Amino acid sequence: MTNHPSPQDGEKKPETPTTPNFSKYNVQDSFSIPAKDTTMPGEAPEEHRRISRQQLAAIDIALSARDRQVLLAVQKYRYLLTGQVQRLYFLEAATPAAALRATSRNLKKLKELGLVDSLSRRIGGVRAGSSGLVWYLTHAGERLLRLRDHKPYPSKRFFEPSPHFLAHGLAVAEISIRLTEICREHASGLSVLELEPECWRTYSDYGAMLSLKPDLFAVTMSDEYEDRWFFEVDLATESPAKILEKCDRYHKYYRSGLEQEKSEVFPLTVWVVPDSTRKERLIAHIREAFDKQPKLFAVITTEELEDLIRYGGNREILC
Repeated sequence: MTNHPSPQDGEKKPETPTTPNFSKYNVQDSFSIPAKDTTMPGEAPEEHRRISRQQLAAIDIALSARDRQVLLAVQKYRYLLTGQVQRLYFLEAATPAAALRATSRNLKKLKELGLVDSLSRRIGGVRAGSSGLVWYLTHAGERLLRLRDHKPYPSKRFFEPSPHFLAHGLAVAEISIRLTEICREHASGLSVLELEPECWRTYSDYGAMLSLKPDLFAVTMSDEYEDRWFFEVDLATESPAKILEKCDRYHKYYRSGLEQEKSEVFPLTVWVVPDSTRKERLIAHIREAFDKQPKLFAVITTEELEDLIRYGGNREILC
């Protein structure tokens, strides 16, 4: 990990945006099913209306640059909350409430065009309103984005994701968006941001080909240094044994030297956990299991992400 500059005395850190604790949405009871929608997880919703290629081409011409950015973001992350879309692309409004309303109007327009839709579940219950809607790209939306590259898109039936899969996907998107915000606010660079499966790595261990599957890979930059990161989002659902098994794969990949051949350094692997209790527990387990090994990991809560990216965190988080 690079030596980052320390905060100057008296320097006021900007307030960190409120980050949802996605770990509490792991159970089905945490989601509100609107009465008008009876689709349950694992069931297929009502089919979307079919849109011809000619109709898609006409829609494509009419879309604004921001419309396309929103579609590409939803495609990239698979699922996004209304508020997450707002934080990416609706920054010019006078107030956060106005920005959220503008985002909702844009997503409603894209939904009426048949390009996106929202899940039957809402994050945060009924009172969350439109901010709790979870958006995904429809088959027509996928087809529209592929019009220009002329690649076929196989037809597949959509199924509601499980609560855990959805919570984890939204939490990974949240870390990615926070990285974008941190670099935007502090005039630093985010030169690489790869989600799975793009960020996965393959390596050989005693002749067997294995895969390392981080949730996210990022490279952040400033005038003086470049930092490389693997991110693992933990929602406190896995046992410590499972975490250590994943850590062992990182050590094996480290010993392969493949990453160092490409960039001369090995990224710091950051486990992002829901709370300080989980953080202390994982640090203790990882330090005990890999006592004699290089310190490849840091364990932080989401609130500590900015301090890590800007200043390098502190030695207590390393293991």
